Amino acid sequence: RKGYEPMGLEIAHDLSGHLDVLVAGVGTGAALMGTMDGLKKAGVSANIIALEPLQSPLLTRGKGGPHKVEGIGVGFEPPFLDRAQLSEIRAIDQGDAFVMCRRLAREVGIFCGASTGLNVVAAIALAEELGSGHRVVTFGCDNGTKYLGGDIY
Repeated sequence: RKGYEPMGLEIAHDLSGHLDVLVAGVGTGAALMGTMDGLKKAGVSANIIALEPLQSPLLTRGKGGPHKVEGIGVGFEPPFLDRAQLSEIRAIDQGDAFVMCRRLAREVGIFCGASTGLNVVAAIALAEELGSGHRVVTFGCDNGTKYLGGDIY
C-alpha cells in the first residue's frame, strides 16, 4: 500500500488538488488505498470508489464467483481494502469491460487489459452522473498484449 502513495501525490500535483473521485478495481486493495493515502497526504479529499466484476460480487453482495477480469475480484476480502474509507463499491459487468477495451484500442489507441476496461467503464459512468466540472480519476493497469489469445481481442 505504501508503494502507491507517490501515485496519489503525483495525481494531486498534476490536477492541482482538484479531484472529485478516485475509482478503481481492487485485487488486494493496495493500489486504490495507497493512492488514496497519497492524495490525503497532499491535502486532497476525494470520494474513493472500489470496483469488482459483476460476475464475482463478493464485496457488494457477499458471494464471489468465476470471472475473466485478471487481477481483481480475487474471491476473498482484499487485505488492504479499508471499507471505512470508501464512498461506495460498484460491480461492473466484465462484458462491458471487454467492449471498452476494444473501443479504447480502436478509438484512442489505448491497448489495455480487462481491469483497465472495467475502470474506464466505471469512470465514464461516474463522470456522466456527476456532470461537467468534476474530475474522475482511474488507473490504466496493463497493456493488452497478454490478452490477445483470450476473451477480449
